Amino acid sequence: MEYKLKQGVTAYIEPSDKYKTVLIQYKFRTSFGGKTATERSLVKNMLETNSMQYPSQSEMDLKMASLYGATLHTQSQRFGKQHVVTMSLSVVNDKFIGGDDTLLEEAFAFLEEIIFRPNAEDGKFHEKTFLREKENLHNYFESLIEDKSAYARTRLNQVLFEGTDQAYQGIGDAGFLEDITSGSLFGCYEEMIGSNQLDILVSGDVAPERILNILAAQKLSDRKETEKEVFYFREKDTEPVTSSETQDINQGKLFFGFSSPVYYMNDHYFAGLVFDGLFGSFPHSKLFQNVREKESLAYSASSGLDFLRGVMTVGTGIEFDKRDQVEKIVLAQLQDMQAGDFSDALIAQTKSMLINHYKQNDDYQGRSLAKQYQDILIIENPLSQEQWIAGLNAVTKEQIIAVAEKMTLQAIFFLKGEATDE
Repeated sequence: MEYKLKQGVTAYIEPSDKYKTVLIQYKFRTSFGGKTATERSLVKNMLETNSMQYPSQSEMDLKMASLYGATLHTQSQRFGKQHVVTMSLSVVNDKFIGGDDTLLEEAFAFLEEIIFRPNAEDGKFHEKTFLREKENLHNYFESLIEDKSAYARTRLNQVLFEGTDQAYQGIGDAGFLEDITSGSLFGCYEEMIGSNQLDILVSGDVAPERILNILAAQKLSDRKETEKEVFYFREKDTEPVTSSETQDINQGKLFFGFSSPVYYMNDHYFAGLVFDGLFGSFPHSKLFQNVREKESLAYSASSGLDFLRGVMTVGTGIEFDKRDQVEKIVLAQLQDMQAGDFSDALIAQTKSMLINHYKQNDDYQGRSLAKQYQDILIIENPLSQEQWIAGLNAVTKEQIIAVAEKMTLQAIFFLKGEATDE
């Protein structure tokens, strides 16, 4: 249920008796940019570390322990053309503890404290905390190179979106960190909490009236509403762009980027889900069975769709000298999909697995709320579970082929070893 609290501030309350916890999320949304994402990632790290009332991590931890083990989680993410900072608190429903029927109010008060009353003075964040968190974020950026598959995926993204802000990760980029000061970061924070679209999501076995009374007591301000414009449409390259990089590694990473016609809930959405399952996202898929199992050309091979930016990625882990063979056989699997070389039995198996995964999402409160937020930003009338399943089951072989035919290779990135000569 949707409730407009102020201009640019909306609450979405979903009562459910499936969960024993109440999950509260404050989501601050604005346009995506590399510099903005970096600053906001550092802001959310500052907020989850301490506050004016709880000036140390240990004091915050003690407070959460007193809230019957409440857990705090923050996230900085790219959402297509938008950037979202999420502050989440999960707390046990006070129906299950007995004797403390104000736990939910205390939980909201704690989250309000850490969001709106940070450890700052005279227009600057606490300097010691700022320097520590800035260094921690820098170290985190440095550590990302250790996960070679994730690194290769990041580099492929840079090739695909070169020259645009979409080339940056959802958490930003280390290159923007140096110029950030405790004062400039506090200015970013003030803009975030004072000007960003604010969506407050609550899930759990709670009465909406109780939540609305709590929120009414908070001093939430009007702000300009942000358009729900999340889809990014990149211009197609006429020829694929190829890039490579050499590191001291034992296993090569060969990644492919394709333009995709599949966006969240568009005409190709359900057929795209089935296509992806058949092509590379399930163990019975063509990539897994033919590239990895049958030909033994890759240690790993899988595909994935970006429903907000119209991109499909294929990632493989390979021996360095198998690069040309793997490229050839990966593209051959797509050609087979375009030719309709897959059985009705495999289509049925894929649909069954997708439906099982979909139903399982409702078992996890965080996943369920994430899907709800995606629906909020993209579609006017979210589908019920029955409508979603019906939409998937209605997918035909011809629709799957139509999706496959629109997949166009745009970029290849190869992370190779130092002894490789390409």
